[in-house]
Amino acid sequence: MAAMPAPHPPIPELPDDDFFEEAPAAAPKPDVSEPDTSEPEVVEPERPTRIRLATPDEHDPDLIEDREALARFAEHVAGCAEVAIDTEANSMFVYQEQTCIMQITAGARSAIVDVLAVEDLTSIRDAVDRSDVEIVLHGGDYDVTVLTRDHDFRFDRVFDTMIAATLLGDDRLGLAALVEDHFDHKLNKRFQRADWGRRPLTPDQLDYLRRDTMYLPALRAHYAERLAEADLVEEATIEFRRIASRQGTPRAMDPEGWRRIKGSGRLDARGRSILRELYLWRETQAEKRNVPPFKVFPPKAMLELAERCKQEPRSARDLPGVSEGYRRRLGTVLQATIRRAFAADAAGNAPAKSGKPKLSSEAARAARTQRKREDLLRAWRRDEAKRRDVPTMVVLPNPGLVWMASECPTSVEDLGAREDLGPKRVERYGARWIKLLG
Repeated sequence: MAAMPAPHPPIPELPDDDFFEEAPAAAPKPDVSEPDTSEPEVVEPERPTRIRLATPDEHDPDLIEDREALARFAEHVAGCAEVAIDTEANSMFVYQEQTCIMQITAGARSAIVDVLAVEDLTSIRDAVDRSDVEIVLHGGDYDVTVLTRDHDFRFDRVFDTMIAATLLGDDRLGLAALVEDHFDHKLNKRFQRADWGRRPLTPDQLDYLRRDTMYLPALRAHYAERLAEADLVEEATIEFRRIASRQGTPRAMDPEGWRRIKGSGRLDARGRSILRELYLWRETQAEKRNVPPFKVFPPKAMLELAERCKQEPRSARDLPGVSEGYRRRLGTVLQATIRRAFAADAAGNAPAKSGKPKLSSEAARAARTQRKREDLLRAWRRDEAKRRDVPTMVVLPNPGLVWMASECPTSVEDLGAREDLGPKRVERYGARWIKLLG
């Protein structure tokens, strides 16, 4: 049995001066979708998507910056059967992301809620926590994740226009693209990468926010009609239910997260020790200062140090791949961190090549069998989607595919108990699936 690693000594502090480099351009909202919403095998048949819709009535949203104003707007929302919601967060600028803005359209009225100013969203949360209201979203996995995580929202029924467009095989899925295709209007996307945690909000930012939910009710009506015409209501309902059931959780430091850095798998034992120590140091500092880890030290530099550092550095000049600016600001800290890695390696406490426990021969055979089943189902799904001229998720969504490959059901009745397959799919393909798995 391998020796347990020795407890870590205190992780060195960073210099007190402002050492952070300029952050790279922030990405749009992180993709928190499950694999079945963006599959590599999706067949996207050519079909007309530029159906012009009547432009919604333009109206100026209320800017809500206090709890009383939100409560008044929530009274209006509580009487609406359909509520469109969007959110903006600050994931690329802090360690612990938070909901910063909430946009709402309900009953021909809209609001831009400054969540950081209001803080308590209880009134609007209660107004939409009803079984008789449908929440309209676009790419709503993210919105549901941040609202359930930060403000305890619950969602019963949702309609996601991006999921609908995906199921229908449309070739453009972003909200700006759909608005341009269907309303011949270009949404302002200048602030898509903005830091929404900064205040005050500028007039240009408010202009960016004002139409984000205004078009969703009309898009929802359009896609609901198309889903019905294509006989895809059941498939869409399954995906909408999956989104509604999401529950966000706060970010927590994963001690094994260094393994997800591209290139970590090719490192030797000493390189793995260096990368692990650098990663743990970086995460600790990022959490303490509430900044994204990449602003403490970039992963590319971490990997280069892990690959090229073959002896303990005696000075900052012995840190390969580290820019002069980082050497000047972090040289002492990096040297101490790498020394800990060398000590761990020398003591036989380098991390294993794989973070997964070694499987027994029986478990390894079962894993190989499951992979073969998955490959078989994916190949069949790809061919069937091509035959029907539909996206692969229409034929079989990923959660259902993985479940079948893992559990290997032996009867159509077993398939029928799986909610993410749906009665229509089971009736159409159940016997074929059982035959394939057998």
